[in-house]
Amino acid sequence: DGAGPQSYESAVKKAYTAVSWNAPTSELAKRLTQAPNLKDIPGTLFLGGGAPVTAKGAPIAGIGVAGAPSGDLDEKFARAGVATLGE
Repeated sequence: DGAGPQSYESAVKKAYTAVSWNAPTSELAKRLTQAPNLKDIPGTLFLGGGAPVTAKGAPIAGIGVAGAPSGDLDEKFARAGVATLGE
Protein backbone atom coordinates (compact mmCIF):
# COMPACT_ATOMS: atom_id res chain seq x y z
CA ASP A 1 0.00 0.00 0.00
CA GLY A 2 1.20 3.47 -0.84
CA ALA A 3 4.05 2.43 -3.15
CA GLY A 4 4.54 4.77 -6.09
CA PRO A 5 4.29 3.78 -9.75
CA GLN A 6 8.09 3.74 -10.04
CA SER A 7 8.31 0.88 -7.52
CA TYR A 8 7.76 -1.89 -10.07
CA GLU A 9 10.63 -0.82 -12.31
CA SER A 10 12.86 -0.10 -9.33
CA ALA A 11 12.29 -3.59 -7.92
CA VAL A 12 13.14 -5.21 -11.26
CA LYS A 13 16.35 -3.19 -11.56
CA LYS A 14 17.38 -4.00 -8.00
CA ALA A 15 16.87 -7.73 -8.62
CA TYR A 16 18.89 -7.53 -11.85
CA THR A 17 21.70 -5.65 -10.12
CA ALA A 18 21.85 -8.11 -7.21
CA VAL A 19 22.03 -11.19 -9.44
CA SER A 20 24.51 -9.56 -11.82
CA TRP A 21 27.09 -8.98 -9.05
CA ASN A 22 25.92 -11.74 -6.66
CA ALA A 23 25.62 -9.27 -3.80
CA PRO A 24 22.92 -7.29 -1.99
CA THR A 25 22.37 -3.92 -3.59
CA SER A 26 23.12 -2.08 -0.34
CA GLU A 27 26.66 -3.52 -0.46
CA LEU A 28 26.96 -2.68 -4.13
CA ALA A 29 25.90 0.92 -3.48
CA LYS A 30 28.97 1.28 -1.24
CA ARG A 31 31.20 0.28 -4.17
CA LEU A 32 30.12 3.38 -6.08
CA THR A 33 32.64 5.45 -4.13
CA GLN A 34 35.42 3.41 -5.78
CA ALA A 35 33.74 2.93 -9.17
CA PRO A 36 31.06 5.59 -9.70
CA ASN A 37 30.55 4.61 -13.34
CA LEU A 38 28.91 1.33 -12.28
CA LYS A 39 25.66 3.24 -11.90
CA ASP A 40 25.75 4.04 -15.62
CA ILE A 41 25.25 0.41 -16.67
CA PRO A 42 21.77 0.18 -18.23
CA GLY A 43 19.13 -1.65 -16.22
CA THR A 44 20.93 -1.41 -12.88
CA LEU A 45 19.92 0.35 -9.67
CA PHE A 46 22.34 0.68 -6.77
CA LEU A 47 19.88 1.26 -3.92
CA GLY A 48 19.09 -1.04 -1.02
CA GLY A 49 16.37 -3.56 -1.78
CA GLY A 50 17.95 -6.22 -3.99
CA ALA A 51 19.23 -9.61 -2.89
CA PRO A 52 20.75 -12.40 -4.98
CA VAL A 53 19.36 -15.92 -5.03
CA THR A 54 22.10 -18.54 -5.30
CA ALA A 55 22.38 -22.27 -5.88
CA LYS A 56 25.66 -23.95 -4.92
CA GLY A 57 27.18 -20.49 -4.50
CA ALA A 58 26.32 -19.30 -8.01
CA PRO A 59 23.81 -16.51 -8.64
CA ILE A 60 20.68 -17.78 -10.39
CA ALA A 61 18.14 -15.01 -9.74
CA GLY A 62 17.51 -11.87 -7.78
CA ILE A 63 14.71 -10.57 -5.59
CA GLY A 64 14.04 -6.86 -5.72
CA VAL A 65 11.73 -4.95 -3.41
CA ALA A 66 10.74 -1.31 -3.72
CA GLY A 67 8.09 0.88 -2.17
CA ALA A 68 8.86 0.58 1.54
CA PRO A 69 9.74 3.80 3.32
CA SER A 70 13.48 3.03 3.04
CA GLY A 71 15.96 0.92 1.11
CA ASP A 72 16.87 -0.80 4.37
CA LEU A 73 13.32 -2.11 4.71
CA ASP A 74 13.17 -3.01 1.03
CA GLU A 75 16.30 -5.10 1.45
CA LYS A 76 15.06 -6.68 4.67
CA PHE A 77 12.03 -7.97 2.76
CA ALA A 78 14.13 -9.09 -0.22
CA ARG A 79 16.43 -11.07 2.08
CA ALA A 80 13.39 -12.62 3.77
CA GLY A 81 12.21 -13.77 0.35
CA VAL A 82 15.60 -15.35 -0.36
CA ALA A 83 15.55 -17.07 3.05
CA THR A 84 12.11 -18.50 2.31
CA LEU A 85 13.38 -20.05 -0.92
CA GLY A 86 16.02 -21.92 1.05
CA GLU A 87 13.43 -23.71 3.17
